[in-house]
Amino acid sequence: MAQLDPEPNYHHRLAERVITYLQTKDWRLFPFAQGFDDARRRAFMHDLREGLSDLTDSGSARKSSATGFPMNDRRLMETVQEWAAAKGDWPAGANPANPVTALGSVSAEDEPRFE
Repeated sequence: MAQLDPEPNYHHRLAERVITYLQTKDWRLFPFAQGFDDARRRAFMHDLREGLSDLTDSGSARKSSATGFPMNDRRLMETVQEWAAAKGDWPAGANPANPVTALGSVSAEDEPRFE
């Protein structure tokens, strides 16, 4: 018997917005992203990918899809909230110019080219 919870464990519309933003880079989905330079846009997209990855992995890692609680969007929501609170600037601890940063590792495709 599956346990039912009246509260959703993740916000599907947020996940859809994130996926659409990653595909289109349309700042209207996240208005605080309007003034992002390339570095901020790449970092925001990287953070969104990590949050989305946590969302999709949260159920499968626990093999809990049959329990009715397969996903949790806490990290994705925190990511969006931190970037929104920064109002177009770097979130606290995320500025790569700072030698000690909270940013995760960046994949080769997200790395800026050095010429």
